[in-house]
Amino acid sequence: MGACQIRVHEGALVIVEGVYHKVLSRDESGVTLRTLGARPVTVTKTHAELADLYFGEPRRLQLVEDTTAGLPQGVVDNLLRSIDTFDVRQQDAALMRLDYVQACDRCFAERTHRKVPTGYADIAKLVATERRQRTIEDEGSHPDDVPLERVSGSTLKGWYGRWRKGGKSIVALIPLDDLKGRAGFRLDPEVEMIIAERVREDWLTRNGPPLSHVILFVQGRIERENKTRIVPFDVPDGMTIRRWVKANVSQFDVIYHREGPAAAEQAFRHVKKAPQATRPLEIVEIDHTPLDVLVLEGDGTPARDRRRKDKRTKRVWLTIAICAATRMIVGFHLSDERPSWTSVMHCLRMAVLPKDLTGIRVDTTWPVFGVPEVVKLDNGKEFHSRSMKAAAGQLRFELRYMPRRKPHLKGKVERALGTIARDFCAYLPGRTFRDVRERGDYDSVAQAALTLAQLIEFFTIWVVDIYHNRKHGGLLGRTPLLRWLDLAGYGTRLPPSADDLDPLIALVVPRTIQRNGITFLGLTYQSDELKGVRRRKGFHFGEEFLVKADASDLGHLLVLVDEQAGWIKVPCEDGLADGTSLAEWRDVVRTARQMTQEGQRVARATLVRAMELLRAECRKAGVKPQRLASADVDWFRDHADDPMFEVAWDVADEGAHEEERLRTRRPRRATPTAAAEAEPARAPRVGQGGRKTAPRPVRAAEDAAPATRPAGSTPLAAEADPPSVTADGGAELDPDDPDNWTAE
Repeated sequence: MGACQIRVHEGALVIVEGVYHKVLSRDESGVTLRTLGARPVTVTKTHAELADLYFGEPRRLQLVEDTTAGLPQGVVDNLLRSIDTFDVRQQDAALMRLDYVQACDRCFAERTHRKVPTGYADIAKLVATERRQRTIEDEGSHPDDVPLERVSGSTLKGWYGRWRKGGKSIVALIPLDDLKGRAGFRLDPEVEMIIAERVREDWLTRNGPPLSHVILFVQGRIERENKTRIVPFDVPDGMTIRRWVKANVSQFDVIYHREGPAAAEQAFRHVKKAPQATRPLEIVEIDHTPLDVLVLEGDGTPARDRRRKDKRTKRVWLTIAICAATRMIVGFHLSDERPSWTSVMHCLRMAVLPKDLTGIRVDTTWPVFGVPEVVKLDNGKEFHSRSMKAAAGQLRFELRYMPRRKPHLKGKVERALGTIARDFCAYLPGRTFRDVRERGDYDSVAQAALTLAQLIEFFTIWVVDIYHNRKHGGLLGRTPLLRWLDLAGYGTRLPPSADDLDPLIALVVPRTIQRNGITFLGLTYQSDELKGVRRRKGFHFGEEFLVKADASDLGHLLVLVDEQAGWIKVPCEDGLADGTSLAEWRDVVRTARQMTQEGQRVARATLVRAMELLRAECRKAGVKPQRLASADVDWFRDHADDPMFEVAWDVADEGAHEEERLRTRRPRRATPTAAAEAEPARAPRVGQGGRKTAPRPVRAAEDAAPATRPAGSTPLAAEADPPSVTADGGAELDPDDPDNWTAE
């Protein structure tokens, strides 16, 4: 009494001390067994005795299960093998079928479905729906890209019967595809050589024809061979040749030879899981993508082009930075210009700074700021700029460039870009869709209704309230915002100094410090600190300093004197470019040239009038300041070393500016010649670039100063000194007189 009952079915076979017995009955007292043979003997064993026989040493009771009754021979053969000895595709098919038969077992045990064809069909639909939803969540696929599996009720009934009869072994669910169709095919060895040769020479090439053409080549070759043979070959049909190719040519060889090594590597690469980020901003991935949406130019007014009768629209580019550990979007930049280094710099600056959501209609916070430790980039030109590397060295983070055509190495940002294209752009007017087939007859230009500023606001709302609060499969069901809060205890790095953020988005312009300061683009920058640099110990004239110019404000430069002193701010000497962006300065120069007569230098007053005119027109048109465009950056890089024009103090006074320009030149001794005295001086035209100008002929001292000095001006100090140099012609030349200097 009290012993656990052993459950054995009637008719089951057991071996008791080496003798086969058949189970006749079972009750609370024990199990009735009968021996097999000509003279059967019936015995009764209690449950305790059976337990002692089964678990005791040595084992004297064994259960004999007949799992092969009523099963196909192929299933019987598979039951003798282990699951890992089958092909991977067969294993996947068995695992898929296992989901269905286990669901049948649960439903029949709970009596929610009956063992009838309609019951099996209903269970198949439920399991197919669950498997489809699981695939969408695990792989992040679009619902339209994951089809619903089709399993009929009769098919599921057959799987369930095989599984039950096979002792619920998974190998009983292995497909029997190898038993389908006719037995293998045989070809003459010489025919096989012809097929192999034609497949290798004609089909396994980058520009190879389809296999149907190669089949004709093979058949034609064999027919020509048969004309010279007594016993002709059997000409194989197209299906035989296709089966030979499938059996003898691997899929890797097909992709490698017909699509290229990159496609083969992408399809068959063996990857090792990379080290995972465990703390916020440990690894940040950055990438670009064009958004599938058109925005209106300017402020969104319905402007019309003279040649086209539609709106003026532009495609928008997005640059985002995403934290690998938390999947938080730490920064982004939207622009209607192609990606450039400015896009990357604006995105990085946004990532480092605290996010200001004032005036934006969001319900949650964006608690992300700090300097990343490692930034993963691709090999785009904008990522290899000097400004990018200078910012990395300044903020002390590592730039890690990924190899070409390896998008999986930045898989997190690639997936985020796909989510943005699929989810964020779904409700925006003016969508361009992925291709023309998906767009259909949708008129993207006519439906465009958003400006760039509105798109930036909408994208911010989507990032803060939707993306950061959506469960992420890579975070085990946690949202990016919750994951960030979970890891907030690690903290984030701050830049060495908050002032380091100002030169982060500036252009790198190496320059030497001259007597009058730093000059580029026709502007001169000078300050007391910069003058002190020239007087310090160890300074030499050819030394280049790291200079940064903010393209949105040319009113000052940032000069890195040394690592300890950091960046110093040097203003424009005459304040001409205060608050002026690079694009505005270019427009000012263009307008000033139009207001200046041919052959004359642009006067300062003309520049001021041109600036006032352009600003007034812009304010009247309601144009708001815009970020620097990539075209402006290219213009800057091409002409950063060239003075674009020379500014005279007055249009009528050419000599005053000439004296001021020559005052900074090194004096040279020269003897005036008659040809030089007769040749008139030529003033450089507006737009002449380059640091060097043509040599200017030296004029006599008595012919130069009175004609070029403005009325009422103070005489130069050099003119008050007595002359100290005598020329060969006997005329005394003053070495300090600017008119006696030779232009370099």
